[in-house]
Amino acid sequence: MKFDKKAQKAVEYFLEKLKNKTLARFLLATLLAFFQVFYILLRYKYVNNDIPFWFTRIWGDFQLAPKVTLFLIPLISLGVTLLGLLFVMTNSFYIKLINEVIWFVVGFCNLVLSYSVFRIVQLASVAFKPLVDPLYISLLPSFSVAFLGVYILMPFFIEFAGRKKIVTNPAVHNHPGMVLETPSARGGGLIYGLVFLVASIIFVGINKDFSGLYLSVLMVSILGILDDYQNTHPKSGFSFLENPFLRLFLLFASTLPVIFSGVLIKTVSNPFGGMINLDIFNMSILGKPVALIPIILTTIWVVWFMNVLSWSNGIDGQYPGIVGIASVLVALLALRFEILEPFHTQVATLAAISAGAAFGSVKFNWYPSKIMWGFGAVTAGLIVASLAIFARAKITASVLIILIPFLDAAVTVVRRLLKGKNPLRGDKGHLHHVLMARGWGIRRIAVFYWLATALFGLIGLLSPEVHVFKVALLIAGLVAFIIILLNIRVTGDRVNTLTD
Repeated sequence: MKFDKKAQKAVEYFLEKLKNKTLARFLLATLLAFFQVFYILLRYKYVNNDIPFWFTRIWGDFQLAPKVTLFLIPLISLGVTLLGLLFVMTNSFYIKLINEVIWFVVGFCNLVLSYSVFRIVQLASVAFKPLVDPLYISLLPSFSVAFLGVYILMPFFIEFAGRKKIVTNPAVHNHPGMVLETPSARGGGLIYGLVFLVASIIFVGINKDFSGLYLSVLMVSILGILDDYQNTHPKSGFSFLENPFLRLFLLFASTLPVIFSGVLIKTVSNPFGGMINLDIFNMSILGKPVALIPIILTTIWVVWFMNVLSWSNGIDGQYPGIVGIASVLVALLALRFEILEPFHTQVATLAAISAGAAFGSVKFNWYPSKIMWGFGAVTAGLIVASLAIFARAKITASVLIILIPFLDAAVTVVRRLLKGKNPLRGDKGHLHHVLMARGWGIRRIAVFYWLATALFGLIGLLSPEVHVFKVALLIAGLVAFIIILLNIRVTGDRVNTLTD
């Protein structure tokens, strides 16, 4: 019994020592050792049978060792980590900052050992492909500039919005779909749009391919901030924007520059195989052929995409993740064709800018939010939809990227029509409202949307083109069934309360 009590006290002592930052530091140092093992295994087949390992010995053959000796380095790294943990756990004398000093030494040793693995592999290997495609690395500058642009500008805009009272207060401003708990500035979509424009001009420039997109983004960004101002100042001169049909008309009008600049869906997949060419009925306007069907279809698709995406802007932290992940997936789709068409590198750069701008707003939009995207959220939908068409992404792949918002919007529109309501009027029947009614927290719902966007987008990206329609149909049917079931399983009175 005495032994058991001593063992229990020892365990409690060690657990107490693991509190605060010790466990995190230990795991981080251990991860470096595992990274070394992973890198060695990844490059092992390229490494020569003999490697320069014993650098402290006389130059020449004495420095060589079998390549399996490489695994000694992660073992040493792990040993240093365990030794550091032992010192931290057993030190019985109070020395100021001893834990910080120990973990600094452990981290430094492991970084040096990791560099040793990398250098030895580089010196003693035949040519191999880089871990990360240089094309992907080339997108980092544009992503970073957009991220930092939004991250730096957003606090200034939040302060500006506060002074101009462009702030939604749930106690004052009543919206049927609002779940906001504390006052929050509006207009985050404007900063996203402006940073996208500036960064795009810097990294891609102004040319005939993208000038229409730039103009449409500017128009929608201005429309968004005007609507946000009107929403927080009901007596302003912009009260006409309250009409949902007028706003829909203005959205259609704002897409015209990008449509007439050549962003058109000219073919769609045939479920039974092959492609359906839409560019068969042309009209002559001012002596120039105009592809009527692609123009109509693309305009409807882009506006639908804008609304579908913005309807998933219902809770804090939800929207920037959806937009950011969708933009990353579009960039990956664009780079699939880079060898055939270098133009797609520019499309990928624009998508990276969109992703950076979206992720740059996460800190300020995460629960509890300091700023909302507002009506300017449709700007992101315009950009993602247009770039997906530029990237020659199939409609099916685009749907998979925003599958949850797409099906949620479809179910919502049908539900409102069946109830005899205006499909453009908001309510609390969206999926995020239903999940909240079932006890989900706001952060949990936001993470769910992020993960769902990444999962279904990757499925669309990795599925063979000949099967992507069937895969999308199967997944869409399953997800739609779950969304409908969630609506039904919330009790009838609760559903009526939420949607009415």
